[in-house]
Amino acid sequence: MLVCQCSGISDRTIRRVVRAGASTVGQVARGCGAGAYCGGCTEAIRDLIQVDAAENADEMGAALTTPANLRA
Repeated sequence: MLVCQCSGISDRTIRRVVRAGASTVGQVARGCGAGAYCGGCTEAIRDLIQVDAAENADEMGAALTTPANLRA
């Protein structure tokens, strides 16, 4: 889905930048250009950051509670 109309940046690209370590709209803007111009997509970028953080927390929790011999 296209999130940033100005730069033509999709949610996939933004999530890739977030997974690489971006945790603010400014960091996402520096990483891929989304949110760097009009600001109309900043709320959607914040939402993607939050969703990705929640998913990573869920994955980390699962990794910590799964016995080492059962991890893939």
